[in-house]
Amino acid sequence: MEGYIKSGSANIFYEIFGEENEKSLILLHGNNESSRHYKKLIPLLADKYKVIAIDSRGHGRSDFGGNSLSIGTMAVDLMNVIDALGLKKVNIVGFSDGANIAMIAGIKNSDVIEKMVLVSGNYNFWGMKPLYALMVAIGYYCSFLGGFVDSRNKFNKEYFSLMFKEPNLKRSSLNYINADTLVICSDKDMIKYSHSKNIAKSIKKASLKVVKGDHFWIYKNPEEASKVIKEYIK
Repeated sequence: MEGYIKSGSANIFYEIFGEENEKSLILLHGNNESSRHYKKLIPLLADKYKVIAIDSRGHGRSDFGGNSLSIGTMAVDLMNVIDALGLKKVNIVGFSDGANIAMIAGIKNSDVIEKMVLVSGNYNFWGMKPLYALMVAIGYYCSFLGGFVDSRNKFNKEYFSLMFKEPNLKRSSLNYINADTLVICSDKDMIKYSHSKNIAKSIKKASLKVVKGDHFWIYKNPEEASKVIKEYIK
């Protein structure tokens, strides 16, 4: 099952797998990606859960909408999808920007979210290791040189802006997340281990897990990722 849900100025695409299952599990992808990046992981989860894969605003098959992209707006989109589908309690797996969206949603909607798995998320720009932060900063400023990247330069500006300017959360705001949370970082991640540790410390009911791999562990190791997710969500 697939479709679109109107959220403000954008049409948000979603696809549901394992519709016969009772427990809902939402997948949120990273920056400049789409739900298709989960194509290897979805079948490994849909045997146990009703998996709802969402394309974030301005990504994949979802509209860009009339406003600039922001993590906050994407969190509103997420909640509109949950409401439109009539979901009462959900579990969320978010990767990178998807984890950041989940954190903002968790701060404001603790009654709806049961458990979250946050993979390689960050609550501000400084959570990235210096080399990656420098690359993002260079990409952000270069994106203003019209046509430097490609004909979709507007989108490149927006994508870089999401990484350079957002998220911009205070660590203390994570205390408002009431959902049971598993924070995952990789041993070769672009996110600092200390930053992931701070996220886990700041969320009331959170634990930290370090896995072997790089920033894209969840896509590159779907079998391992599915086992970790199932063990936690069960």
